[in-house]
Amino acid sequence: MTSERAKRQVIEDQSHIVRIQPEQTGKKPTIRNFVLIVVFAIALGVILQEAIGLVVQGFLDIPPERMALAVWGDTFLLRILASLVSTAAGALVIGTFLASKARTAALIAVAPTVLFWLLALVIGVRYAPEGGLLDLQVRQMVVMPVALVITSPLAAYYGSRLGESYRGHFDRPRSVLNIKWYHWLWMLPFFLGQIVSVLLFTVVLLIRFDFTYGTGMLPGLVDLIFNLGYLIGRVVLMLVLIGIVAAVHHAYSLLTEEAGTSARRWKKGAVIFAYVVLFHALRLMVFGQYL
Repeated sequence: MTSERAKRQVIEDQSHIVRIQPEQTGKKPTIRNFVLIVVFAIALGVILQEAIGLVVQGFLDIPPERMALAVWGDTFLLRILASLVSTAAGALVIGTFLASKARTAALIAVAPTVLFWLLALVIGVRYAPEGGLLDLQVRQMVVMPVALVITSPLAAYYGSRLGESYRGHFDRPRSVLNIKWYHWLWMLPFFLGQIVSVLLFTVVLLIRFDFTYGTGMLPGLVDLIFNLGYLIGRVVLMLVLIGIVAAVHHAYSLLTEEAGTSARRWKKGAVIFAYVVLFHALRLMVFGQYL
C-alpha cells in the first residue's frame, strides 16, 4: 500500500510540473522568406568576395587584367579562403534569419558556388598544362576548384549552424540582422562592400606594419618601447581603425533603431548618408587605381 501511495503521489506531482518550451525565434520558413534569404545570401557572398578581392589586389599589387572570377593573380590559398569566408558569412545570416530549415537553405544558397567551381574544374582539367601539384597553374585550375567544391558545402552548413546560435539576437520583424529589408536594397550595392574593403584593408595594413617596420611580434612590444617612429605610426593606424569601427557601429545602431519622429528620421538619414560618402571616399582613395 505504501509503495502504491508513493507512486500515485509521484504521478500527481508530475502532473503539476509546468514544462516551459523555449520560445521559437527567427522568421517562419515560408516560401517567400526562404527564397528571399537564399537570394540575399548569394548576393552577400558575391559582394564580400569582391571586397576581399579588392584588398588582396591592393596589397599584392595585382594588375586588373589578372583579376578574374576564378583566379586572382598568382594567389591560391587566399582565393580559397575568400570564397569560404563569403560562403560561411551568407550561411550565417541564413541561420540568424530562419526559424527552421536554415541548413537546407544554406546548402541551396551554396549551390551556385559549387556549380561555378565545377565548371572551373572542367575547364581546368581540359586546358591545364601538364605538371605536378607544384605547378601554379595546375593548383589554380584543378586543385583549387576541387578544394572549393568539397569544402564550400561544409562552410555553408557550419556557417548556418553558427548563425542559429545567435538567432535570438536578431528578432526584429521584417529585417535581416535587425536591419529593415528596404535598407538592404541600397546597402548591398552601395555601402556593405565599401565597409568591408576599407575595414579589412586597415586591419591588414596594421598587421603588415608590424612586420615591415617592427620586429614582427604582434603588437611589436620591443618596438613600442625603443622605436619611436614605429610607435607613432602604430598609434595613428590604431586610431584610424578605432574610428572606422566606431563609424560602422554607429551606422548599425542608427539602421537598427526604431523609427522616431520625423525630425529624428531626417537626422538619422543625414548621418547615414555622410557615412556612405565617407566610406566611398576612403575606398576610392585606397583602391582608386584598381576600380
